[in-house]
Amino acid sequence: MGTVVEPLRHSLLSKLGNCKSQGKAAIEPSAVRSPNTKQEQKKHLFHNGMSVRDSVQGIVSAPGDAGGKMQKLTQLVGVLVGQKDVNSLQQLVDIILSDDTQFSLYSRPVLHELAVKIKDIGAPQSIKMLAQHTIDKLRGRVTSYEEEDALLREALSEVLMNENEHTAAAKVLAAVNYEGGVGGRQRTSEEKADKYVLIAELYLEDGDAVAAETYCNRAGLIIHEVTDKPITLRFKVVYARILDSKRRFMDAATRYFELSQNLQSLPIEPADLLQLLTNAVTCAILAPAGPQRSRLLASLMKDERIARVHSYEVLKRMFLGRIIKKDEVHKFSEKLEDHHKAVGPDGTTLLDKAMLQHNVLAASRVYLNMRLIDFGALLDVPRAQAEKMAAKMIQEKRMEGFIDQSVGVIHFGKAESEHLKQWDDQVQALCHRANVLAQEVSGGGDVAMAM
Repeated sequence: MGTVVEPLRHSLLSKLGNCKSQGKAAIEPSAVRSPNTKQEQKKHLFHNGMSVRDSVQGIVSAPGDAGGKMQKLTQLVGVLVGQKDVNSLQQLVDIILSDDTQFSLYSRPVLHELAVKIKDIGAPQSIKMLAQHTIDKLRGRVTSYEEEDALLREALSEVLMNENEHTAAAKVLAAVNYEGGVGGRQRTSEEKADKYVLIAELYLEDGDAVAAETYCNRAGLIIHEVTDKPITLRFKVVYARILDSKRRFMDAATRYFELSQNLQSLPIEPADLLQLLTNAVTCAILAPAGPQRSRLLASLMKDERIARVHSYEVLKRMFLGRIIKKDEVHKFSEKLEDHHKAVGPDGTTLLDKAMLQHNVLAASRVYLNMRLIDFGALLDVPRAQAEKMAAKMIQEKRMEGFIDQSVGVIHFGKAESEHLKQWDDQVQALCHRANVLAQEVSGGGDVAMAM
């Protein structure tokens, strides 16, 4: 009996368990041991020394209904994922997405099973390799596999994020059509807003504020429909960061400060709230000097946490209207991000301009007038640079004053034209009073003659 059973046993294994009752009577239970566990059954049935193509071909060509074949193919995916056999899974993808029509019926459920279980492979590089391979194979036919493509892209983006490839991760997610239906359903506003905000966050990590703003604007169109407060909070933070990156420091500082107040009592860590307050202080310091910034500085100084911010001393001197020296500016600059240190066409940084504007305004509150050469020395900049900045601030009505270039003196306070207007008003008032007195004298003389 042994000589008959052994060849028959190999024949049965090669047919993936599809043999029926024929021949079973010739097999002794002791000769062929049935697998005990479910996992052993799957390995025994589907991948016992056979190629992936032979396994798939055997399942599809075997007699039986399509539902049973579909179940076996999805089980095959589970077996290969459990074995972490990336090469075989790639072969399975190639086979199932080939032009052979006999596989088309089973392609979507197999890919869906793969997309759902791909993270179970564990090794990030294996997930990355398999996800990228499958996404490439789906290119051009995504409309038929939108849900599977989205799941694979999410898995790939997580690996890229862990590798600090933020822009690459953002591009992977941005290729998904979030406005369309997925698997017969429409995404909710929360789901769409969450993805748009995530993409914007990833772009911002690499300093691409332009691309981030595109997806922040998309989220802004539906954010009023979102009831999930954490998503709303993330959207507001992203928007503030975009304003910051675009150097709209006054608007960014205002939004950072509002977020740091946590008026909605959201479960935010105190350290995160302090970071938002720090961002608000940084942007307020870099904002253009003027009345609006002065009001914001006053609000910041009233915050009870402000003394814990590393740039508190600079903020305090700015609020009190004191001139800030270069060594203090240098110490403050060490905490700034790269986009805060951007150099303009004139060779000066944003911080240099902000500090110069503040010092000009601070000087205007102490002095009535000053020689331009002394003005430049006070600000520790060349005379021409100090004069140019003061003229610009006077023109933009951020400071009152006028410059008498004929004698090289800057006057702080009311502009020269306003002084002349005041003089004209006084002369006019004097002339009017003289006319009144003349009329009274003339009228009095007529009365005396009449008497």
